Amino acid sequence: MATQEKLPVNISECTSTNCWDYIVAFDIGTSNSGYAYSDRKQIKENKIYLNEWTGNFSHDKTAKAPSIVLFNEDRSFNSFGYEAERNYARMVQDKIHQKCYRFRNFKMRLYHEMHISETFEIQEEGGKRRMPAIDIFAHTIRVLKCHFEKAIERRGSEYKAENVLHVLTVPAIWSESAKEFMKKAAIKAEIAEHQILLALEPEAAALYCRTFTPVLKPGSKYMVLDMGGGTIDTVVHKIMEDETIVEVYKASGGDWGGTIVDAQFKAFVNEFFKNEHCIDELWELAPRDALEFERDFEAKKRQISCDTSLDDIRLQIPYRLKMFANTEVQEHIYVYQPQFQGFFKTAKEEIIRIIENIIAEVESVDIILLVGGFSCSAFLRDEIKKHPAFSTIQVKSPAERSTVVLRGAVIFGKNPCAVSARIVRYTYGVGILKTFDRKKHPKQKQTIIDGKKMCKHVFHVLVYKDELLKYNEERTFKGVSHHRNKNRKFVKITIELYQAKKITDGELAFVTDDGVMCIGRIVCTPPENGWPDIVELTTKIYFGQASIRIENYDTGTKEQINTSFEIY
Repeated sequence: MATQEKLPVNISECTSTNCWDYIVAFDIGTSNSGYAYSDRKQIKENKIYLNEWTGNFSHDKTAKAPSIVLFNEDRSFNSFGYEAERNYARMVQDKIHQKCYRFRNFKMRLYHEMHISETFEIQEEGGKRRMPAIDIFAHTIRVLKCHFEKAIERRGSEYKAENVLHVLTVPAIWSESAKEFMKKAAIKAEIAEHQILLALEPEAAALYCRTFTPVLKPGSKYMVLDMGGGTIDTVVHKIMEDETIVEVYKASGGDWGGTIVDAQFKAFVNEFFKNEHCIDELWELAPRDALEFERDFEAKKRQISCDTSLDDIRLQIPYRLKMFANTEVQEHIYVYQPQFQGFFKTAKEEIIRIIENIIAEVESVDIILLVGGFSCSAFLRDEIKKHPAFSTIQVKSPAERSTVVLRGAVIFGKNPCAVSARIVRYTYGVGILKTFDRKKHPKQKQTIIDGKKMCKHVFHVLVYKDELLKYNEERTFKGVSHHRNKNRKFVKITIELYQAKKITDGELAFVTDDGVMCIGRIVCTPPENGWPDIVELTTKIYFGQASIRIENYDTGTKEQINTSFEIY
């Protein structure tokens, strides 16, 4: 077999900081997105720069822009973030907004879909038309990438595009297909695959807190709650004597982020105006007013405290919102403190339930770290801190809580091995043939291969759910593929990878069983001169990293085979 160029599935194979002129982290959030970066010298000092965006309604510069993407009628890209807000408002004014595609809160769709392919589509805001999700994410990544490159140019720094590592943050509770989807979107945004690294959001936050919070020392066990706009993402780590981090409870969480509070407020406003569509109608008529109203609420959401004796919360009612009222309204909405706190009830109770369940499993933690945009709510932080079940646990939240994930992702890019072991969330395996045994194999699974009775669709387990795997710990299986015929010399070799939740050690299972799902296929590309007559493959899979890493080798020659992982 001809010698082939090594094509890593995941850049985590390379951990040297000398490889990169810059490490840049992209955080595409449910509500807001941004990036942070550091160069080769400054990363050694953990000096990290945040990007700056200027909003529509204020000259204040912010570290993140709204996660809004606007496309033209022909599906060509129009704009992102604050610019998209401004352009959409103009389209409404010119009465041409019905022809565009506008997407908000699109990240949450990847959480709710267990099986995501590159053809997966997302419904636009307003629910009338759809576009491929990969285009929406790819354009968002491209905008962040271009903004970063211009920021570097303004600094007068010299760098090579091929010497930039791009770290994309993803929730730890996402499925493997969702993680792989983000890689594909980054590739479509013209980032080379070997320059892409995924970072789990709560892990990135933990690394930042670990770096800048002296209370986290070897032997400490801590929980990180990354409370974002869409999801609550949690991990529990223990700091080892060698300064690495080991996961002691698998990533968990749910869709109880800040948008739950927003939905409660929207329902309140609709009831207040006796019109269940008034907010949607305001968006159609005057999106600038709708944004101002949203931001006024967002500010109050962060300021509210546990003190119910304080004055009522006052919200300015946009003039044009009154047009949709089916009752008489004043210039302002006054909301009682307890009523405003009630908007948090569902999210707060679910978050506390998550913490209680985890502590019951791990028995104890020394510190709970609250990070993410939703943790900017003083009320929510105080409610967690004063809960009796956590009275003996330190609950802390860094001052930079809304950008902790971004900053930590840059640190993760410096050392992807910092989390030295992780707990596997599912049972993973491949489908194989086994010699048919009529005592244990169902008759319908029998097939004849080269005159021999075989059992098909057998689930060959590579790793079981809840196993703790080290960062570079591999799980290996071997296979043989025949390519004697000329028409098979350049046929790609494919291996389907499956996941399941309930398969136990020693249990006979099939890839066709309920609860078993194919998450994608491992694809081996033939060498330039085609395959030899018989290809003996050794497949190595690393399940202990932020995302699954796969390598294939010729068993005899030990030469690496070009490999990719396709989701479908």
